[in-house]
Amino acid sequence: MGGSLALHLVGSSNRLKQFAQQMPTAIFLVDQAGTIVEVNEKLLRVTGYRYEELVNQSFQHLLPYPGTIKQLYEELMHRGPDQPMEVDWRDCQGRTGKTPAMIMVQQGEQPVYFVHLFQLDKETQGNLSQRLVDKLTSDSSLGLFVLDEQGLIVEVSHMACKLLGMNRVDVINKHVDQVFAGIPEDHRLLKRELLDGVKLYNMATSWTNDNQRYELIVDASTLQDDSGKTVGAYFLFKDISNFRSFEQKIERNERLAMIGQIAAGTAHEIRNPLTSIKGFLQMFLQSFSENGMDRERTYTEIMLTEINRINSLVSEFLLLSKPRDVQYAIVDLNIVFEEILPIVESQALLYGIDVQFSSRGNLPLVVGDNELLKQVFINICKNGIEAMGEQGTLNISHHIDPDGDKVSIDIRDTGPGIPLYIVDKIFDPFFTTKEEGTGLGLSVCQKIIHDIGGQIRLSSKGYGTTFHILLPYL
Repeated sequence: MGGSLALHLVGSSNRLKQFAQQMPTAIFLVDQAGTIVEVNEKLLRVTGYRYEELVNQSFQHLLPYPGTIKQLYEELMHRGPDQPMEVDWRDCQGRTGKTPAMIMVQQGEQPVYFVHLFQLDKETQGNLSQRLVDKLTSDSSLGLFVLDEQGLIVEVSHMACKLLGMNRVDVINKHVDQVFAGIPEDHRLLKRELLDGVKLYNMATSWTNDNQRYELIVDASTLQDDSGKTVGAYFLFKDISNFRSFEQKIERNERLAMIGQIAAGTAHEIRNPLTSIKGFLQMFLQSFSENGMDRERTYTEIMLTEINRINSLVSEFLLLSKPRDVQYAIVDLNIVFEEILPIVESQALLYGIDVQFSSRGNLPLVVGDNELLKQVFINICKNGIEAMGEQGTLNISHHIDPDGDKVSIDIRDTGPGIPLYIVDKIFDPFFTTKEEGTGLGLSVCQKIIHDIGGQIRLSSKGYGTTFHILLPYL
């Protein structure tokens, strides 16, 4: 089995690289100078090399052939039918062997040789346990990392790569310190202490990449050889974000229902005396102004301001908790942002903040309540502006959710970010980090969006925060 073909492979070298990565067998690409320009994940897994150890190196790192790649190609082309179409190969440990090979070439001014090593793939699929590992890493919803005794990631599933926001080729045979570079040890998903015998069983944890927060259930333990020596460790997890989100939604609805009962019974009793107090204070204000009593007038103005603040708080309280008949209508988000951008930009100007709106004229129609959507966008933009202090950029953009049924309005600030230990509390009623905040703003926003069938998500990794407001669109 094997051989060498001269083919006019169609497409650019970038397309060939993409094709190589998609192949399930061991493949690498070599230019006319004999330099490796691309290797796929299967080859890295089998040989134990890291990506950067092969790319831009001579093909003789893998194939200890004394001549050039062109000479190897021509030699295989001219071998007779009774001669084995095999080449010598070498792994990262220096171990050598033979494998059937096929070489194709993209002809042109700068030929590219497409080297396919068949036997390496067979060696990795020869037993049932390896087939199970291949299944876990390819199309399972489980996340899997396998470490060797030096802390190199020798196996990783597609789900785990999705969690990291990285490609498999960027993870395979990399040390955990490289993969999690810049992240403190305590906050890493994978810790080197796994190799010291730390075991995890059904442990609940969370992880946030640049785009999304995940809730996980984790199992992890060490792997031993026949003598009992630790030779590696595995980290297996299941994404339970949807279950956790559902559970939190039930808990939040129960709290809001209780708040609603309290609000319904007390709001009327609060507003009645406030109306009387406000009326008398307005009379005092007029009298103090007419008689030139400036100090008393100033005190009265302060009291009126505080009463208005109480009224506003009661209004938010009721909006948060009281069931509301949402008036569904078709809303043009382009018009919504045309109307609110002057408000946002004037607020940003006071703080020296730059506002960038990259979706002008490109937003779809959505189903919702026009005025309440304005309230949500203004509130979240205002929070971002205040979080940045006296300089920064507020970026407003959009993208279509991967599920395909919602548009996500993304509002990102360049502030200090939200600490992980309070991310879960950010939408809770009365939770606030502001000295004069009520803790109801984001809770109200979340209720408004949920009532029209949408979601609010946030991502923050210590430098900036992005709110993703997902809305059903037409």
